[in-house]
Amino acid sequence: MKKIAVIFLLGLMSSCTYDIIEPKPVEVPDVVSFSANVIPIFDASCNASGCHANGGIPPNLTASGAYTSLTFFGYVDTEFPEQSILYQKVNTGSMAKYATNQDREIILKWIEQGALDN
Repeated sequence: MKKIAVIFLLGLMSSCTYDIIEPKPVEVPDVVSFSANVIPIFDASCNASGCHANGGIPPNLTASGAYTSLTFFGYVDTEFPEQSILYQKVNTGSMAKYATNQDREIILKWIEQGALDN
């Protein structure tokens, strides 16, 4: 009886298969545009619900207010991009669950390229 149970368990264990799901490759443009690449991230995740919209939780991440809010209030650090408050929030902080890997890489590259209003 023990042999049958062992054979049965071995059969169950050997019949399991797992699919490895590879993460989608991150695609970041060579030159990141604030208006074309960064603002759409904010529109989709940050200000659509009103959280970071005009009159909401700072910073204002609407198309008309985001650049000033981020640069004037020190959310970006072009000298040490990975230490930028904005990047830290979307990478490991309170906003990480709302950002994709691609969002993070776009934001980081934008900061690395000087956080231009382009």
